[in-house]
Amino acid sequence: MTGKGDQAWCGACGARIARRRGKLFVSNARHEEEHETNAAKLACDIDLHDGFGNGTFRPTADFVHSARALVAWRDAERAIWYKGALRGFAETMAPEVPGTVAARRDVLRIETSDAGPGQQWSYLELRALQASSSCLHLSLPGDRLVQLRFAVDSPRRWEEMLRALVRNAYRRAGRGAVLEFQPRIESADPSPAGRS
Repeated sequence: MTGKGDQAWCGACGARIARRRGKLFVSNARHEEEHETNAAKLACDIDLHDGFGNGTFRPTADFVHSARALVAWRDAERAIWYKGALRGFAETMAPEVPGTVAARRDVLRIETSDAGPGQQWSYLELRALQASSSCLHLSLPGDRLVQLRFAVDSPRRWEEMLRALVRNAYRRAGRGAVLEFQPRIESADPSPAGRS
């Protein structure tokens, strides 16, 4: 959500939240009606009506959540040296291009304006995921790295949604619980198939 002063609004659905006299008031996208609420009830309502919270775990639902994003792929890496010792690597990203990111129940799909047909991966193929304050980074098969900068969505929300989808995919595949997502996705399954 975007906010200013005592108001916030959702760029995706148009809902507005305003705080007046210590109370919260919510209106729908058309602003036809406004009702009073509190923070706990609002959080509960968001969980009940928001897409990924419910659809991810319904076995028969074909959950879909998509958003516009600026997409940048890792172009190169350069070594970081300090006092003669290699300390790590820094990625250089190619220029960002407009695209769409779509999370379905079983696959993540990225389409960009310059790349022809889109690319997709199952959640079992994702190697790592991490959000920053402005972007989401995904490590993909073939040592590929993609950076997603969402136009009107939250990288943190996408990180939580993808974590839920990855956990669900690992559970369905019998690969155990996911223990960590960064620096790589690691499950409790000790077999090689349990590690990405």
